[in-house]
Amino acid sequence: MKQNGKRTFKLFRKSKAHTILYQFMVTYFIVLFIPLLICSGYYIRMISVIGNDDIQSRKTELTHAAVLVDTMLDEVSYLGDSLASNTGVNSFKRISAAFDGPNSYQVYELHKMLPDLYAINQSIFDYFIFFDKSETVINKQIAYTYKDFYDLYLHEVRYESYDDWYRHMKEDKVIYGLSPMEAYKYKTKPSINMIAYTRPMIYGDYNGKSRIEIMFKDTVLETLMPARADNSIQFIKDFHGRLLYYKAQGEPETTAQEDVSRAVDMVITHNENPENQTVILNKEKYLVIRYASDKSGLEYYMLQPMVAVNSRSVYSMFMLAVFVFTAITVGIILSYYMSKKSATPINDIMKEVSQSTERFKGHQAVFLSLKETFKHLVNTNTDMIRVIESQKPFLRNAFLNRLLYGNFTTKEEISIIARNIGLLHTDRVFGILVFRFNADIDKIVEDDLKLINSCILSIIEVLKEILPDSLYTNLDGDQVVLLMSIDKKHREYFKEETERKIRKIKEAMPSNVSEQFFVYGGNEVESLTELKDSYNNAVYMFQNEKGQIDNTVIWYINNFVNIPSYPPQDFSLKLMHYVMAGDSEGLHDALEEIIKKYFIENNLPVYLQHMLLNELQTALFRIIRRIGADESEYRTYYNKLEENSNATLLNQFTLTLNLYRTVCKGVGDKKKLKDTSAITASIASYIDVNYGDKNLSLTSVADIFSISEPYLSSIFKQSLGINFSNYMEGVRIEKAKELLEKTNLSIGEISDHVGYGSANSFCRAFKRVMGTSASEYRKK
Repeated sequence: MKQNGKRTFKLFRKSKAHTILYQFMVTYFIVLFIPLLICSGYYIRMISVIGNDDIQSRKTELTHAAVLVDTMLDEVSYLGDSLASNTGVNSFKRISAAFDGPNSYQVYELHKMLPDLYAINQSIFDYFIFFDKSETVINKQIAYTYKDFYDLYLHEVRYESYDDWYRHMKEDKVIYGLSPMEAYKYKTKPSINMIAYTRPMIYGDYNGKSRIEIMFKDTVLETLMPARADNSIQFIKDFHGRLLYYKAQGEPETTAQEDVSRAVDMVITHNENPENQTVILNKEKYLVIRYASDKSGLEYYMLQPMVAVNSRSVYSMFMLAVFVFTAITVGIILSYYMSKKSATPINDIMKEVSQSTERFKGHQAVFLSLKETFKHLVNTNTDMIRVIESQKPFLRNAFLNRLLYGNFTTKEEISIIARNIGLLHTDRVFGILVFRFNADIDKIVEDDLKLINSCILSIIEVLKEILPDSLYTNLDGDQVVLLMSIDKKHREYFKEETERKIRKIKEAMPSNVSEQFFVYGGNEVESLTELKDSYNNAVYMFQNEKGQIDNTVIWYINNFVNIPSYPPQDFSLKLMHYVMAGDSEGLHDALEEIIKKYFIENNLPVYLQHMLLNELQTALFRIIRRIGADESEYRTYYNKLEENSNATLLNQFTLTLNLYRTVCKGVGDKKKLKDTSAITASIASYIDVNYGDKNLSLTSVADIFSISEPYLSSIFKQSLGINFSNYMEGVRIEKAKELLEKTNLSIGEISDHVGYGSANSFCRAFKRVMGTSASEYRKK
């Protein structure tokens, strides 16, 4: 019977040990599993965000491509308008026999007047002017009859005979704008896919079919549109619903272009959610991305297979599954290992207890021993807590002293000590207050130290009572420094709350003591590492308390003088550049920036407003002299400037800005009638960007733009009213002036930066333009 009892007890002890191990293992596994569950949920959320980002990035790519295509079409439209308004073209369209007798000379003259395509836009394949009356096709390089143009040069593949093509040219309506992409036979090449932009030419008394056709290859649009993935589809439609461009990557041949377009239109019409539209083509699901351009009226489409769109999300889900499986496996192993280590000591204790119980025939002695042990631990812990609490005031005092003198090296060290002493230090605003005794107390200190010590002790006792959790310390014998803080959300009430507490402190003190000291406050800071500055600023107010002597707290005041800003020296040069280039949008932005930034937001004084107005009018006066207008235009502009002089300041600004816009618009209108305007503006912009190139010259720029030096010189003088060399020198000198004013670079470094080969040549040029040397200019 006794043997059976022992065996039963051992089995019970063994099952108890397994139960403890199991409980520890479950606890550890839950502790490890909860963070894993949270991370998995966050990861799943991120996978959803990744999918949305993939779709949004594709939409952004299509929008960017649409802007590029619209920009190219603007250039094509500008070229068509300039050709239609060309004097030579309008004269030639009245000729009925282009190659008969003296008329052939006009073909040669027209060739000279037509612009060189590659100097304007190299993305265009070519342009052709079809003169219906003379049945002639002409551009910068060729001149053909309709028959020769069809047989020898270019025609649509769908017109298998000249008669069909000729009937199309004579009878079909001339449609303004883009035509759908189709195949062309070009010289000996069998087929080239191109898109045509058609610009009709209007006759006064003859209703013909003359037109301008500007051709560009489909590869041009292909480079501007986003890169196509496998099985993706891209197409462009005009506002009539016609397919202008269509490209598919790996598309099944059974899917016709019109079928794709109709399927997409049906989805867009019936789907109420425009952000997530899909279409099924040949049993495969596509995401439909659409962008409608308000500028050109074109609609851009991109169809992406959902398999490709969701590829990153699917891969991320797979990686999540692998990660979760691995984490659970490792968690089980770690839980078992940690549980075994934790349960083993307890099982050993239980084993010893059981042995003691068997030895002493009971468990009373064992529990008595455990009770004594726990009692000893509690008493020891209480003594330790009492010692630590007694040391806290000294720790807080030392901590504040280190903050005031900036003896901490890292924010982490400050944070650790602040937590240990129970100081709130996150999302708080701090400030230093200094209680300082006046001059009378200084005299008393020498005679009776007990009085000054009594005053200090009185302040400290009141601080302990009213602000028990605050930090304070005694410095230099006659100063008590207090750290004040407030929640960052109530920062605007910092001074008000501080003064309320100071008044409460003074009311709690004897009147003869409270009257013997002043309170000085430093600036507010958001970090404990900045308290040194707040303390120094409070001390600074010891000698700068004028005007605040009767205040509860004498606060630090920043006497920094705010000097109003003024536009940079080269702003007039920028305005001149925009006006001379006829860039109305650039001029509008520049004027808006000047008025908004310097006139409205900066609140310029009235005398500076007059200075700014005078500079704007002076710059405008110089621009008017250089735009190449006739005498009547000059007189109109000058009269408006003169009328402006007697108006109010606001009206003068308004009239001056409107006159800027009028002059700029006039210049822009003139430039539209001249083929040289685009080249001149490009050259001026090129000089503005590359002024620092030492090899920049008339010859190098002529080579870059593929024109002759005399022609470049003449159009530059005609368009801008200034020689090429003088303009380049003016840009360089203006940049040099800015560097002389705003940097400490040497004269040699500045000369190298603005493109001069040596400091001597730069100094001579600066002296010639400015009338003074660069060194003297810097001293001014």
